[in-house]
Amino acid sequence: MTSSPTPFQVVDVVRRCGLAVLVFTVVFILTLDSYNSTVNQEREATRNRFQLIAQEQIAQLRDRVSVLVDQSDQLQRHIALANHADEGRLAHFVAPILARYPEILRLGLIRFDKGKAVLAATVGEASQAGSPPFVDADALLEAATHSTGSLASRPYAQPPGKGGKHNAVLILSPVERPGTPSGDARELVFLEVAIDTLLQQALEPGIARDANRRVEIELLDTGDDARVLFRSPDFRIGELSYAESIEVADRRWLIIAAPQGLMFGLMPSKEAGATLFAGLSLGILAAFILYVLQTRADAIRRQVCDKTLALAEANDALGQYITALGETNRLLESEVEKHARAETLLRETTSLQRAILDCAEYAIVYTDSAGIIRVMNPAAERLFGHRAEELIGQETPLVFHIAEDIARWTLAHNANGFAALIAESGTVSQESREINMRRRDGSTFPANIAISVVHDSHKQVRGYLGIVADITQRHAAESRIRHLAHYDNLTSLPNRTLLNEHLAEAIGDAHERHRSVAVLFADLDRFKYVNDTLGHQAGDQLLLCVAQRLRACVRDGDLVARTGGDEFVIVLGNLEEGSMPEDVAERIIASLARPFELCGQQFTVTPSIGITLYPTDGLDGEALIKNADAAMYLAKERGRNNFQFFDHGLSARYSERLELENRLRHALDENQLELFYQPQVDTLSGELIGLEALIRWRQPDGSMIPPDKFIPIAEECGLIVPIGAWVLHEACRQNQAWLKEGICRVPVGVNLSARQFDDTELLATIKSALTSAQLPPAYLDLELTESLVMRNPEHTRSLLMECKKLGLQLSVDDFGTGYSSLANLKRFPIDRLKIDRSFISDIVTEADDAAIAQTIVAMAHTLRLEVIAEGVETEAQLALLRRWRCDAYQGYLCSRPISAADMTVMLRSLRATRMVSLAPL
Repeated sequence: MTSSPTPFQVVDVVRRCGLAVLVFTVVFILTLDSYNSTVNQEREATRNRFQLIAQEQIAQLRDRVSVLVDQSDQLQRHIALANHADEGRLAHFVAPILARYPEILRLGLIRFDKGKAVLAATVGEASQAGSPPFVDADALLEAATHSTGSLASRPYAQPPGKGGKHNAVLILSPVERPGTPSGDARELVFLEVAIDTLLQQALEPGIARDANRRVEIELLDTGDDARVLFRSPDFRIGELSYAESIEVADRRWLIIAAPQGLMFGLMPSKEAGATLFAGLSLGILAAFILYVLQTRADAIRRQVCDKTLALAEANDALGQYITALGETNRLLESEVEKHARAETLLRETTSLQRAILDCAEYAIVYTDSAGIIRVMNPAAERLFGHRAEELIGQETPLVFHIAEDIARWTLAHNANGFAALIAESGTVSQESREINMRRRDGSTFPANIAISVVHDSHKQVRGYLGIVADITQRHAAESRIRHLAHYDNLTSLPNRTLLNEHLAEAIGDAHERHRSVAVLFADLDRFKYVNDTLGHQAGDQLLLCVAQRLRACVRDGDLVARTGGDEFVIVLGNLEEGSMPEDVAERIIASLARPFELCGQQFTVTPSIGITLYPTDGLDGEALIKNADAAMYLAKERGRNNFQFFDHGLSARYSERLELENRLRHALDENQLELFYQPQVDTLSGELIGLEALIRWRQPDGSMIPPDKFIPIAEECGLIVPIGAWVLHEACRQNQAWLKEGICRVPVGVNLSARQFDDTELLATIKSALTSAQLPPAYLDLELTESLVMRNPEHTRSLLMECKKLGLQLSVDDFGTGYSSLANLKRFPIDRLKIDRSFISDIVTEADDAAIAQTIVAMAHTLRLEVIAEGVETEAQLALLRRWRCDAYQGYLCSRPISAADMTVMLRSLRATRMVSLAPL
């Protein structure tokens, strides 16, 4: 019984024989590939050689046929030039041709006589006259007579008795005699050619030169009924066969050539067989050599394995000894490393603790259980002013505390330092607390201190750790925050928050004591002009001065607060019956009447004050302030620089004002605003020189709201800017409509408010209005009040210069009310002055008003300014203005302000009249 081979034995066999088999396989594949490549190349060379011989043989046959066709063509030209052709003369002419071309069996002439073809002459084998020498000749002959070139007949078999069955072909050429139309020949020249002889004559010369050039041939006619014309006895179509067609006159023959016998065999050559044998031999040899080498290597490998196993056993014993020794060394190294790490950790911990102490921003002081200072960081040195070496080991923390705390702790607890604080708190560790502490120079400061008790492993007290922080800056910040939360940042007066708290306390106290409280709401008149004229820094300085004067006008217990902008609220508390808050209001008005020194100039500011009383005007602070605000607006309406008490009718008026403001916001979008126009007339000629546009507000029910009622509201809430822009666009549009109609060619004046004049988009708005209406700038007159012009002279001058560059007209309205001099106005590019109606109304009865008006007219003319008088209502006033040579006037004497539609009717009816004729109206 044989045992099965082990895996190792299988691996040895594969290693010994596998590589040899692999090498043999590779060499065999390469040899076989080379052998196949050589055989294919030999076959391709044999095929190309045979095709070249076949092409040469076929070319010789093609040339032979072409010569025969040319001979037929030459014969027909010879006969065409001869007057008469008989057999004798023809035989003499063609004898050389027959001798040179033995494949020509016979040749001759066919003539058509009475529609029938007959042989007129013939030379060669079986020469005889009569019918043509082939079957179905009539159709072919008929076609040849109408052809301009040579034709070939279908191949046909020759009659028997000529050595076997052979094929022949007839080549026909029409005889074209001079004077005969082309394609209408009556004679034909024919050549009868034996195909077998033709092939022999064409191919034999090449075979005679080289017997290896012999090929087997099959010749086929490819006409309508294809037929074999000639086939070699040993002809076989094979892999090397070659076919090519040749032209015979108008017919096509196909010749197929095949090699003869084994002359062009495709069997592999001896060289290819030798290559195959050599490759196989080389593969076997290489495989054998590798097998021998691999067997030798296996024997050596087994010897190495045996010795390696013995060496491994010795190494294992040595390794066990080394392992034991290494384990001992590792234990020693581990102990040494642990000891080194412990020392390093101790040094790092000490360094880290020192670094923490040195970098800490809080003062850290550590004492032992007896209270002696043992550790003190640099922050503690900086905070208390003591050097560490002066205190460590010598002093207790009592040196940091004030005398009052030391005395209290000594009497109450009989303990010193940090232990006293722990004992006072009654706990083992004390939460942070705020106390006053002492520096070395004796100064004290607020501090936050936290103390922890340090215990040892036996829970015994080892010492006390105190952390101290200076909270002086925090106290200051808290005080600053409290001040900002309750006081105005500019004036340091109480703000709205503290005002509400104080007012609530005052009302509660007054309610308990049955007394009253007064609230005064003061607003500075025209404070905005100060900011616009001198700048906000001067405005802030003015507010500071006003705040100081207000504080000086009240009692110590009263409160003066600034609630925003130029608004101040004064609370007079604990008023007994009969107390008069109007006395305080009068003192405030008198105090503010004194001029203020700002930027080297003296300014006077006036207040408008509203007064409410608790409990008659309100039961809480919000109601009192709101009603005092309403009373303040009443003071402004009554001329400013006064005080007014609140009455319950004011609340309704205030609500009406808010409701009117809301309606005004929608009026512009709902097209409720419209422009009225008042003429400006020349005082002497009565001609129209201009119009002034005046805004009106027509309610949906048709009622009108006067401008003096809604214009101030529009200025206060900011609506005056969009309303003013609409006025500019509408006035320009209307004036352009009048210009196009040709009924008015005068400028239209439009008033500009202070808010509108301060708008940075004013110039853009003016340009937009002129552009959209396509109105020339000269037909727009901007009217500015005297106070507006003099409010900020530099800004006004630059803006007016830009307006003049556009080509606008500029007028100063209400002149005389702003107390400015004409000398100041000459710096501005003004075109005309409009004397305020307050100076015109009494010029007939009041000599002073007449003198002022006359002086204004004279001085304006001196500065080359036009003058328009406003508010002219009587003929007497007009007569004085004419005497003073005032340029123009406007007023009810001429016409009231009328709507655009009514003005259009008036302009159309009075186009050619003078406007002074309207005076009786």
